[in-house]
Amino acid sequence: MVVVPTIQLALGYSRKKDAILQLETVQSQSIRTNVLPVSLIRSNKKTDFTFSFQGNAVSPIYHRLKAAGINENIGHTIDACTSRFALFSGIEVKREGGSTEEALAELAIWLCAGLESHRQLAECTAENLLPVVGWTVVGPEWRTYMAYRALNQNGVETTVYGIFA
Repeated sequence: MVVVPTIQLALGYSRKKDAILQLETVQSQSIRTNVLPVSLIRSNKKTDFTFSFQGNAVSPIYHRLKAAGINENIGHTIDACTSRFALFSGIEVKREGGSTEEALAELAIWLCAGLESHRQLAECTAENLLPVVGWTVVGPEWRTYMAYRALNQNGVETTVYGIFA
C-alpha cells in the first residue's frame, strides 16, 4: 500500500511529538452514534485513515475543552486512543477495480460525522467551524473532496461536499 508512505512524504512526516498532524489508522474503529445522522446510525462504514491534531500548537484548544468538562469523546470514534483527539480529514482506500461510489459513500459518512463532532466541540470552545478535506484512493487514482456545513433552502444546517478535479 502506497498511501501511508505518500502521506508521510507529502507532510515531511516523522512521528514527532511536536508534529501538529498525526496520521491515524481508523479502519477498524466505530463512529460515535451521536455524531451520525439518524439514518446512518446502523451503518458500519468507516474510512481507513485520518489525521489527529496533537502537539503544542493545539494544546490551548484541548485545555479549553478540558476546562469545559470535555476530556473524552473529542474525536468522533469510540476508540480509547483516537477519541481523545480532534480528528481531521479522511482517506478511504480501495484496491484497483474497487468501487469509487462505495469509497465516496464511506468517506462522506466519515466527513459528516467529523463535521458534527467539530460543531459540538465548537459550542464549547467558540472555535470557528472550518471545512474538512478528504480523499478517495481507488487503485492509483486519488480524488480530493471538501465537506462543510451550510444552510439549505429551508434554513436547515446540512453537510455539503464536492469533488475537486
